[in-house]
Amino acid sequence: MQGTAVVADIGGTHARFGMVDSLGHLSNIAILKCAEFDGLQSAYRAYVSTHRIQSTRLAAAVACPVDRDQIDLTNNHWSFSKAALIDQLKIDNALIINDFTAQSLAVVSVPSQSFEVLQTGIVDTQAPIFVIGPGTGLGVGGLVKDASGDWVPLSTEGGHVTLAAQTEDEWAVLQRLRTHYPHVSAERVISGPGLLLLYKTLCDLEGQTALVDSPADMIHAHRLDPLIERTFALFAGFFGIVASDGCLTLGATQAVCIAGGVVPKLGEHFRRDIFMQRFQAKGRFESYLARVPVKILLDSEAGLSGLALALQTPALARFLVRSM
Repeated sequence: MQGTAVVADIGGTHARFGMVDSLGHLSNIAILKCAEFDGLQSAYRAYVSTHRIQSTRLAAAVACPVDRDQIDLTNNHWSFSKAALIDQLKIDNALIINDFTAQSLAVVSVPSQSFEVLQTGIVDTQAPIFVIGPGTGLGVGGLVKDASGDWVPLSTEGGHVTLAAQTEDEWAVLQRLRTHYPHVSAERVISGPGLLLLYKTLCDLEGQTALVDSPADMIHAHRLDPLIERTFALFAGFFGIVASDGCLTLGATQAVCIAGGVVPKLGEHFRRDIFMQRFQAKGRFESYLARVPVKILLDSEAGLSGLALALQTPALARFLVRSM
């Protein structure tokens, strides 16, 4: 099967692949477990072989900085040289971008039914969009419009900003975490592993043995342990603080979009009420934040749609690597 490009959205746990045709349409979507492959090269070969795809172009989103030739994923054992990748896969070129650059483009690529609206707000179509999403790590990105009205994605490592606390519970957790980590980043808590770390830290503070050992088990056992419910509340509170900080920093009055895999998997256990309370709790800027549309991106394959748009985005040309 001849495709214009293969796209790959690579996270800490899963790598999602798809094929983009000449019209930008996606097909042949597949989800591979990163742990089952030694790197992007072997996962790519498995994907194109299984789906009998022939393509000379690759667009990949990776959860790490992409400004250098050597790519070492932050929450994944995969690593590769961009220049060597071209030769190893026998392709003409590869566009390697940050995973939240793809997620940012995704929010302007997918239909409105792909979102759950938390706050309708007042849409300012010329303002930036802020995108933040907990998964295996915490991705942060955004979109601004250029002079032509086209979207320009922002690549950031905002998940590694220093975590802040406001309530007594949050201060207690943060102080305990600081005894183990020299820098407590937002990602340390606002992520899948961070959710479990929050619970175990609460158990430590209360002198209680943890009943579960994974975020999925926390959902199943939430009625058995009140500390799990407190964990969900703390997670939403910390998340609300970081999301509003990012929104104010970027001036993202068009929308704040929550992406990533954690929030959709939490379902009703994501305390939307607490998140929104803490999102707006910025004193004199409470009314400002109350006007910002806030929504959750529910489409787990949205990053592939973002990559399809990335292939058509001139501002990302600097990330394109060609065969010599």
